[in-house]
Amino acid sequence: MYLETDDFRQIFVITKNEMTKFIRGKKLLVYVILAAAVFSLLAFLPYALGSQWNSMMVFLVAHFAFMSILVVLAVTLFSSSTYVSEFEERTALILFTRPVKKTTIYVGKFLGCFIMEAVVFIGYYAAMSVAFIFLSDQPTIGQYLTSLASLMIYLFAASGVAAIFSVTMKKAGTAAIMTFVTILLLISIVSGVISTATGVTPWYMLDQASNAIFASIPGVASYMNITDFDMVKGIITMFVWGVASIILSWFLFTKKEM
Repeated sequence: MYLETDDFRQIFVITKNEMTKFIRGKKLLVYVILAAAVFSLLAFLPYALGSQWNSMMVFLVAHFAFMSILVVLAVTLFSSSTYVSEFEERTALILFTRPVKKTTIYVGKFLGCFIMEAVVFIGYYAAMSVAFIFLSDQPTIGQYLTSLASLMIYLFAASGVAAIFSVTMKKAGTAAIMTFVTILLLISIVSGVISTATGVTPWYMLDQASNAIFASIPGVASYMNITDFDMVKGIITMFVWGVASIILSWFLFTKKEM
């Protein structure tokens, strides 16, 4: 994965083009609308029904319960299609004949997807912090930032898993389905089976590690029975999943031919 000085300029161009593609397309708009709908329903529907959130903790748990699902949807829409689309649409025939390393292409496209996904979640957290001003015992800025940082690492790991399917599948639709099913369903099933069979929570599984997102929020952490040590383990686990997935998908991408 060695990169030279000129490669970084090319990575910037590829990243910019990838982001432009998403901005001009409908995927980003669809996802932003979806995220906004989730936030609005959680924040305002109880009041529209003449009720209200009983406590800050319940409000936070409701939001964070959907956070990992929003991450899965994000990588399904963006990361799972970023590489396979080059082969499906035959644009790789042009791209691979240019004086650009495959590693440069891989990094640029990965960053383009990750940045677009990250921007949406930064906006979501900003909206949460504004909405929670009207509730008592709001989390501190430090707790919000710690939670956001943990979510970014989970997004990094999930994007890596999505990249594996993106470089191995022949159709973008298939890659999207495999990404969604694997992260949201199959990994959870494996975790459940291991937990049931051994009586020990498999902290090394991605779905369990994602609980680190909640650990910095005191009320949610206590409700979910998550400790600071669990948060550290979760962050390290997610990072390892991300690095391993990216190395594997990068290797497969560099070996792939039209």
